[in-house]
Amino acid sequence: MLKFNSIKTKLVLFSIFLILLTAVIFIGIVINLDRKNLSDVRKDSKALMKTSLQAEWEAKSRAMTVLLSNRLIQPMYNFDIFEVRYIIMTTIEKDISYIYVHDKEGRLLAADVKGSETRGAELMGKALDDELTKKAIAASEMLVQKQGNIIDIASPIVLGQKKLAVVRIGFSTGGIQNTIAEMTKELEGGLDKAVITAINYTLLAGIIVAIPIIAVVLIFTKRLLTPVYALIDGTRRAAAGDLTYKIDVKSRDEIGKLADSFNKMTEDMQKYQAEKEKMLKDMHDGIGGITTNIKLLSEMAQSRSSIKEARNTLKTISELAKEGLSEIRSLIYSLDVKETSWRSLIAELRGFGSSMIEPHNMSFNMKSSVEDVREQASSLLYLNIFRTFKEALTNIVKHSKAKSVEAALSVNTANITLAIKDDGIGFKEDEKGRGRGISNMTVRAKELGGQLTIISDNGACVTLEIPIPIKYPDKGMELGQP
Repeated sequence: MLKFNSIKTKLVLFSIFLILLTAVIFIGIVINLDRKNLSDVRKDSKALMKTSLQAEWEAKSRAMTVLLSNRLIQPMYNFDIFEVRYIIMTTIEKDISYIYVHDKEGRLLAADVKGSETRGAELMGKALDDELTKKAIAASEMLVQKQGNIIDIASPIVLGQKKLAVVRIGFSTGGIQNTIAEMTKELEGGLDKAVITAINYTLLAGIIVAIPIIAVVLIFTKRLLTPVYALIDGTRRAAAGDLTYKIDVKSRDEIGKLADSFNKMTEDMQKYQAEKEKMLKDMHDGIGGITTNIKLLSEMAQSRSSIKEARNTLKTISELAKEGLSEIRSLIYSLDVKETSWRSLIAELRGFGSSMIEPHNMSFNMKSSVEDVREQASSLLYLNIFRTFKEALTNIVKHSKAKSVEAALSVNTANITLAIKDDGIGFKEDEKGRGRGISNMTVRAKELGGQLTIISDNGACVTLEIPIPIKYPDKGMELGQP
């Protein structure tokens, strides 16, 4: 069932509208061309038909006049007026208005007038002196004259070289005009019928063509909107929390690009979710543990009877508070994705190292090397590197008794390498896995897909090496893109 708020319905209706509009325009063009082109055809056909009919009619009239003049030769030679009158009375027909037979002086020897009760008897013996008659009597051969709607054709009655008389037939043009009008009407009717037939055939052809076009439009619309429906389903799943759903769109058009953007969006959301969960876990393990210790130590400090013991407990609480502030600072800074570039990371590590090491009468120096790499640090990678760096420095402050600390961060197309070296007392091999800080650094290195190496020789050197491109095996997260 069609839904008028559906894109599919709108596309189908729009396509049908275009087809109908095209058909109407085409039919209009056909009709206009008919009116423009057939108007000349009609005009020329009328003129040609009129000329042809008139020529045929005049030829017939001439032939009839010649035939009558030949029939009257013998009666006129014998001067048999009765026979002459009989012949002209039997000759007159519907298109003939009159027939006159004149002698050489113009007197009427016989006459027959159509519609007259006396049939022209009153004119016999009279001499007509009008211009039409004068020209007819004077003519030595057939003469055609026109007066009003009468065509007067005169032909001499000749026997040898002797002119016996002149016969005149007045043909009425009303009959031929009616015939021309009827033929013209039939011609126009035939042309109009031909135009209507052409329009009907055009409509039929349009319907025949429109059916497969509409079918193609429906198929195309379905194929076009299938990925759109997939996008709608994908957005619903994503809104419900299913960020693993991927849209499989193979087209490279705008819809395909939209689907790629959707897939990229869900991947980014997955990364963000994983980062958020990891950070929450770190907050629980780090800040949560510190605040728990502070709470317990505070309760212990309240129960101490000795001021010295209470002060030592408060001192521990102060150190834990500083550590908590440091944890919060590093977490907040790592959440600022605008600043998670390699250079900002180096600047943060250098500043944090100086503020942490130098107050303990140790010198701190940091070197860095960043090549032109495409990848940029994600917030979670930033946080893990920063905390590994912090754990190493914390161990140095607590256990190394060093005088100087050297740090180096190197980023190239192959890997990320963070090295922290001190000149302290070092530690034995069997002590590497005992400390909480070393175990934390080892866990973070594994999460990054990297390797942590600790070498104790004239001090200690902690090296974290992470390959590029990097992935978090447990989360499937890639290094942030620029």
